[in-house]
Amino acid sequence: MSMNIVLSIFSDQPAWLIEVFILLVIGLLLLISKKQISKGIWHIVLARYRKKNRELYVKIREPLIRPLGILLPAIIFNTALRQIEVIPDPYFSFLLNVADTVTAMIAFWLLISVVTAFGAIMLKDSEEKESKISPSAVSLLASTIRVVVVIVAIFVILSFWVDNLSGIIAGVGIGGLAIALAAQDTISNAFSSLMILFDQPFEVGDWIETPDVSGSVLSIGLRSTRIRPIDQSIVTIPNNKLASGVISNGTLREKRRVDLTMSLPWTLSFERMEAFRQDVIRLLSEHKNIEADTYVVYFSELPREGANLSLYFYAPADYGEMLEVRNDVNTSILNLAKKHEFSFQGQVLYRLHEDASENPRS
Repeated sequence: MSMNIVLSIFSDQPAWLIEVFILLVIGLLLLISKKQISKGIWHIVLARYRKKNRELYVKIREPLIRPLGILLPAIIFNTALRQIEVIPDPYFSFLLNVADTVTAMIAFWLLISVVTAFGAIMLKDSEEKESKISPSAVSLLASTIRVVVVIVAIFVILSFWVDNLSGIIAGVGIGGLAIALAAQDTISNAFSSLMILFDQPFEVGDWIETPDVSGSVLSIGLRSTRIRPIDQSIVTIPNNKLASGVISNGTLREKRRVDLTMSLPWTLSFERMEAFRQDVIRLLSEHKNIEADTYVVYFSELPREGANLSLYFYAPADYGEMLEVRNDVNTSILNLAKKHEFSFQGQVLYRLHEDASENPRS
């Protein structure tokens, strides 16, 4: 009997009222159990990260639980409000705008949380897998996306309250164009910083050489990069200039080429010159820190002063180790000259191939 009474009550009501009642019940259930439902959804969505790294999974899940848990009942209540047919139009439109605004704010809150969470995932991956994408690039990209989301959210919310939004957008567009033209260098530097951070021609701590300056990279900012040259001053270079220029990264070199030219006096016979050359080849081949099969010893020129004997070899990339090798070779060549009973004519020219700074860190 009681069931029949309940059914008769519902059958006598308009259809929209029944729909509103059902939606309100669903919304209340979602609101009461929002935390459990949200945890369950993220448990499924983030299953991959849950299996790989439980600690990371918990870290990225926690900020996402609350916005998703609130968004679901908000959507249901918003839908229920739209089914009501007894509220006069001016008030009804106002309530709809309020409901849409609240729902949109919660949705964009969730979106920003998702961007932050996946930024943390990318940051963790770049650290663990030694990714080519630097942590600075990941952080900058996440921040940029969050700013874009906030701007979009502002315009979406304004669309609920302003009828002539296209006029506002046009006005903002003209103003934005003027600002963009005035700040084109800043915008260019910002995009160049993204290119540097993602392409990674250098990182903080690297020794780089550009057409304008050589030094150690102190920081890579949104507008400029700070470099400390060998005189220990600080040079600030706009990123757009770095991104469009030629950069030599000394830190990434695997070995150093060292060149030497000496002049043998014409008082020596060719046989003695050749014997000296063979001894130089032998000492290079026997040196433990000179890469095998990378050295060459040859007569490069025959000027009036004497026969120019040139050689080059590859030493370790570390500056200190290279100096030790260079000193060993210098000492050995002087001993060879003494052994062959002659002295060098003119100046012995020793230089480092591709070395413009003579800096210990390069």
